[in-house]
Amino acid sequence: MEPDQLTRLHEGGLRVLEETGVVFKDDETLAAFGAHGFRVDGARVRMTGQQVHAALASAPSSFRLEARHPERDLIFGDGKTVVSNVAGAAFVIEGRDLRAGTMEDQVKCVRLCHMAPNLDLLGHTLSPANVSDPGCYERTLFNYFTLSDKQFEHPISDARHLRAGLDMTEIVFGAGWHEHPTMFAVINPMSPLLYDVHTCVTARELARRNQPLCVTPCAMGGTTGPASLAGLLVQQHAETLAGIVLIQLVRPGCPAMYGGFSSITSMRTGELLFGVPQFWTLMAATVELAHSLGLPCRAGAGATDGHALDLQAGIESALGLASVMQRGVDYILQATGCLSSINAMSWEKLIVDDELIGMLRQRPWEMTFDDDDMALGVIAAVGPGGDYLGQRHTRVRCRDFERASIFNRQNYDGWASSGRLSVDEVAARRVVEMLEAYAEPEMDALTRRQLNAYCEQ
Repeated sequence: MEPDQLTRLHEGGLRVLEETGVVFKDDETLAAFGAHGFRVDGARVRMTGQQVHAALASAPSSFRLEARHPERDLIFGDGKTVVSNVAGAAFVIEGRDLRAGTMEDQVKCVRLCHMAPNLDLLGHTLSPANVSDPGCYERTLFNYFTLSDKQFEHPISDARHLRAGLDMTEIVFGAGWHEHPTMFAVINPMSPLLYDVHTCVTARELARRNQPLCVTPCAMGGTTGPASLAGLLVQQHAETLAGIVLIQLVRPGCPAMYGGFSSITSMRTGELLFGVPQFWTLMAATVELAHSLGLPCRAGAGATDGHALDLQAGIESALGLASVMQRGVDYILQATGCLSSINAMSWEKLIVDDELIGMLRQRPWEMTFDDDDMALGVIAAVGPGGDYLGQRHTRVRCRDFERASIFNRQNYDGWASSGRLSVDEVAARRVVEMLEAYAEPEMDALTRRQLNAYCEQ
């Protein structure tokens, strides 16, 4: 977008915050706003542009999320994209068949994500339908902590989830865990313009401990948000800014990420659509808005409205990912494995999307133009009618041409003699190979026993 368009969107969001305000359904949060000079009318809080900009000035432009092992640490806001997997899906699609997800599926997904070379962070993989006991959430965290040493996003939706996250993080990282960012969570306002009590409490409790929070509205254009793209962006912007203000109010300097996952609603079906150009436009604008404020950004991508690993799913996911990665998005949750408007996941699509992320990370849209890249010397040496096969320049550079891939790079005869496999068939084989090669990362035996005991209490 043009600078003046970004300015107009930002000013629109500020106007919403000052004139309309945001509802916070939590008395302690409202008391904090009132004590800091914000205009509080019942449960509605109004914010001036000066108050918002003061909060933005205290929010860091980047932060490090520490993992169990330093080589797994992640930095958000350094120009590299952190990628996560499907999050919150309730169903699994295998072939063309849909079924409810199970705890066994969750374990399988965590193992695959641990092995996937381009996945940096574990999302909330699946919501198991075959486990209804109160300890399901604790067992889910146990899987994340023990089956992978990659960091993960805590899917907190109530007080029990928050308590379990805090307690189990302390078991793994020790009593002083909150001295460094180690527990990462996404908070979601309820569009339009409302923060429920659980979201407020999560934001306050993690901010007090200086733990990073990603504020991500998911407004539905035409139902919970305006039907116009600019209006939807203005509302999303206001909702995100309100959460960042709350975080900085509790603890100035606490890591806060600007997020957005809004899209348009189908007026025929009532579904929120993720495989449409409007979604890609909204997410690209989300990245630009966040970066214009100096904040790291999470934007949606990798989603599709398709229900199978077919052309529709591939096209929609690829275009969504490219739209935000080309703009330097800092974090993509739900980047891999999503089908059915993120309601379902696919093992094969997780593998294909992981491969796609690797391709996009090569930044094919960028070139450098130093003397060696311009190759003027080797062009002159080869001259008219020559060839480049024996040139040192070729020997050094040719390894960049292609890497091992699940996508076919053979001619037709080579492909046919190899079994005529489609990409989903190759991906299915890769799933089996990765699970066979999986090895659970080491964990101190005492820590593991303590985690297990916590889950069983």
